[in-house]
Amino acid sequence: MSEAAHEDPLIGTVIADRYRVDEKVGDGGMGAVYRVEHTHMRKRLALKVLHHDLCSYPEIVARFEREAMAAANIEHPNVANATDFGKLADGTFYLVLEYVEGLDLRQLLQRDRYLVPARAVHIALQVLGALGRAHELEIVHRDLKPENILLVEKDGDPEFVKVLDFGIARVPVGALGAPRTSGDKPLTKAGTVYGTPEYMAPEQALGQQVDGRADLYALGVLLFEMLTGVRPYDDVDKVALLGAHVSKPIPRVSSRAPRDQYIPEGLELVITQALAKQPDDRFQSAGDFAGALLDLGFEAPLPIIRHPSRNADKSGAFSLGADSRPSAKIRIDDRVPAETAPTTPQESLDSSRQAPALRPSPSPAPESPLPPAVAEPTRGSRVPWVIAALSVLAAVAAVLVLRRPDQVAPATPIPSATATAATATDTATTDATSSAPPSSPSANAKELALRALGRVASGEIEGGVKDLEALVVKYPTEPAVLRAMAQSYAKGKRPGDALGAIKKLVAVSPESASDPLLTPIFEDALADPKAADDAVATLVGPLGKPGAKLLYETAFSEKAPAAARARATKAVRDPKVAKNLPASIRALVDLRLATACPAKKTALDKNKKALDADALPLLQSMAKPTCGFDHKQPCWPCIKDLDVIIKDVEARK
Repeated sequence: MSEAAHEDPLIGTVIADRYRVDEKVGDGGMGAVYRVEHTHMRKRLALKVLHHDLCSYPEIVARFEREAMAAANIEHPNVANATDFGKLADGTFYLVLEYVEGLDLRQLLQRDRYLVPARAVHIALQVLGALGRAHELEIVHRDLKPENILLVEKDGDPEFVKVLDFGIARVPVGALGAPRTSGDKPLTKAGTVYGTPEYMAPEQALGQQVDGRADLYALGVLLFEMLTGVRPYDDVDKVALLGAHVSKPIPRVSSRAPRDQYIPEGLELVITQALAKQPDDRFQSAGDFAGALLDLGFEAPLPIIRHPSRNADKSGAFSLGADSRPSAKIRIDDRVPAETAPTTPQESLDSSRQAPALRPSPSPAPESPLPPAVAEPTRGSRVPWVIAALSVLAAVAAVLVLRRPDQVAPATPIPSATATAATATDTATTDATSSAPPSSPSANAKELALRALGRVASGEIEGGVKDLEALVVKYPTEPAVLRAMAQSYAKGKRPGDALGAIKKLVAVSPESASDPLLTPIFEDALADPKAADDAVATLVGPLGKPGAKLLYETAFSEKAPAAARARATKAVRDPKVAKNLPASIRALVDLRLATACPAKKTALDKNKKALDADALPLLQSMAKPTCGFDHKQPCWPCIKDLDVIIKDVEARK
């Protein structure tokens, strides 16, 4: 018996006289997942067990029950099916689910970085099939994210979708056959936010009532991420992130896509409509969304799937009813009328729908002043997020201070352990209200800084700046105040003062040198002839390597203002500046500035040992054979050992 089996008393036992527990395959903040075998049917299943200490919380138990009801009633081939629900002898609740193995979408994107459009659309259409059936039953998932989309091999399709984890779904109990009682209470209070901030629709971020269109927004974020490898909004601070969903303009997919990724304009428009701020401006059903994707005419392997049946497959196991024919290629020209077409994953969406004409992108939300009080959210990483709507509105004001979208590294994902191990544990919890008093002087300083930023965002720049200058006197070492001071000076077209605030910020909080909120401030300063020299000196001095990296990235960025690019390029070419750059950044500059193949090879040979992980994107793009008349020839044929260099750099990460 393994060491894990000795540690876990469930392993080796038989539950409910029929489920033999063989192995633990996942563990999270809400519960554990086991691989079990039905002893009578010889069928492998997954057993999800709620942690015993959580079983005393009625709301958590109710959510577990709702997950069971949702997974049992949706009955769609693209949803992991639930077959049983009950209690162990000690009162712990368990849920029995279909057992499936594969990669979740997060793991796939970590491996492949991004997907070509046809592949992304293929996955999205299957998700829409599952959502269409769920929405038909008035079930709203509310936590659609890469960790909850499993990709398995089925019927010749290597990326057959299984949507997981309806743990925070909105489920209409009465509509699923269970009679409502007077004791039934809604599980989500008004003004409360549940879900994962990176994928929340604006109305969900504000704690408002949501319907299926919130799931369609989340899928729009997923499509954006599949095509680019990044999310449309990715602020590190979760409250600011929710504010971005509410108020920031929708970025173009093509502006974030890798250089070798082509985004058709039609697909761009579909995603823009899916990400509309107002639910009425989005697709109104999963069927509408699927119709718009199908009308783009991508060729993608879409297995023909019939409704779930009770037929046994060749192994004698319970079948989901998938058609055994090989996968078919579907194009808009090949579709047959609905009344004669076989059932497909998208057919259950809405058989009567017509693919709508795409509406223009809605205008971004107008700037609005900050409410009078803001609660500081409690930080948590493994319990559901609960944030008062007023906190989000405060963040909106802070976000609006910045003139351009932030360039933020993706949040570290928590991959699912197995097919059914995705739980609601990535979603966080805070129970903050707008009237909660600050818990510390630091919290008070942050609240006051947010209020001042709100004045700046609403146009009262001079008043907001004065408020913050007074706060800096009172809280001279509070990073949130100094950061807000820098942002407000930048908004007031005072780049020199903004740089001074940044120097103070980095002096008391060195980790702030990597804060992406500072990027647009430096770009503005570099574009200003009077502040450019000070900006360069700050970047290669107090900010250390993060600053030098930002200077390098600005010099070679297509997104930075032209004046900022020009001054940054001039700076990195200057030997006096270059000598203050870290060796790894100097190596990147040499590599970028070398345009001919022999010069590129010389730069590589000279700097081979200095290259670090920051060089990998450039090296990997150089290694792609995209040149020549057929766009399949090496672009740097004189560099024979590029693959070896990449492996060496990866080994040093």
